[in-house]
Amino acid sequence: MAFFFLCLFTFVMFFQPAYVFEWLAPYRPYRYSAILAIVSFVIFGQKSDIPLLSISNVRYFFLFVGMQIVSAAAIWIHGAIDLFHSTWLNLLIIYIIIVKTCTDERKIKIIILMIVAALSYLSYWSVSHYVANYYPGRRSIGFGWYENPNDLVMILNAVIPLILGLAELSRSTFVRYTSLGIATLLAFNVLISASRNGLLGLMAVGCFSLLFMKRVKGFFRYSILALLIVSVITIGLANVFTRSDLMPGKLTGDSSSENRIVQWKACIRMVLHHPLLGVGPNEARFQARDYGGVRGLMPHNTLVQVFAETGIPGGLFFVMCTIYPLWEAWKFFKIKKNRNRMQEPSVIIYKYLVIALTGFWICAFFSNRVYFKILYVLIALTTAIRVNVLDKQANITQ
Repeated sequence: MAFFFLCLFTFVMFFQPAYVFEWLAPYRPYRYSAILAIVSFVIFGQKSDIPLLSISNVRYFFLFVGMQIVSAAAIWIHGAIDLFHSTWLNLLIIYIIIVKTCTDERKIKIIILMIVAALSYLSYWSVSHYVANYYPGRRSIGFGWYENPNDLVMILNAVIPLILGLAELSRSTFVRYTSLGIATLLAFNVLISASRNGLLGLMAVGCFSLLFMKRVKGFFRYSILALLIVSVITIGLANVFTRSDLMPGKLTGDSSSENRIVQWKACIRMVLHHPLLGVGPNEARFQARDYGGVRGLMPHNTLVQVFAETGIPGGLFFVMCTIYPLWEAWKFFKIKKNRNRMQEPSVIIYKYLVIALTGFWICAFFSNRVYFKILYVLIALTTAIRVNVLDKQANITQ
């Protein structure tokens, strides 16, 4: 029962039913699915026997959340309460339950399936509205939390590797090629978004996923890879060049890209002036002018934003929580015996979760998405597969 409500909360989190079916909004499905998830977990949940605080990545996550709350309280005590209630409470719920509950490949695969099912509808909605209302220069958008094209492409690039992972895990030819079809839909959605960092992220996750996909024939894989590269160069860039906020025929020229370095320098000055707690969550753009930047313009770099707003300790905790898992994965796959396990379900899941996290960070390096839900779900799933499955398998074989 507890795992069922975790699946429900995961699906609701990404599907956003209150936006799809507006009549559901008064019933607040997001809030009540979260309550059901945490209550059923506490009462009925089958939990991992590994203590949470013994996992280094979990400790860094808690420390970063703590620094965010303390940083907000340093500016306005009620702001810390609002930040915890509106953002971190739900993220803590899903993060903790995933790490403690997902103790085998099957459960992790089901959670991934919930994410894919929810986001497939988002992409279908986006593409269909784009086609139905097309005009030159139009960009595809989403709804709810992903209405902005940059939010849309970031979530799509994070989900594409998960879909391809499901394709590789399946023994059914029908399921495998259906998954490839859904991944193609999401990739096309990125192409028509006219997002520069979206195209960069698509190239990265597409190339990594296809090159490491072992259960699809080589000729077919390389054909898809060639088609992807050609599509990004032709369809993707052609859409970028139609954007009205860019110089005609150029990839730069908008105020965002021209002032990006200015904002980064301003954020560095914020860190130097407020090294311990930063200027406060979500405050960097409003205080930028006081540090030589442009007021109201986001820093367009998630790492720079975190250090400026949460201080050096908070920034380091964030790096250790969200980026260090990529280094751990690099060390894992450098070991020859692990590379020889690439056909094992647990290793396949781990591989595609790492690719998805890489895709997120390629986009997030040129954008501001500290509170993006998919980031913490990916971190939780990566932690769960590593601690609850891979590490236990390693202990058995020793």
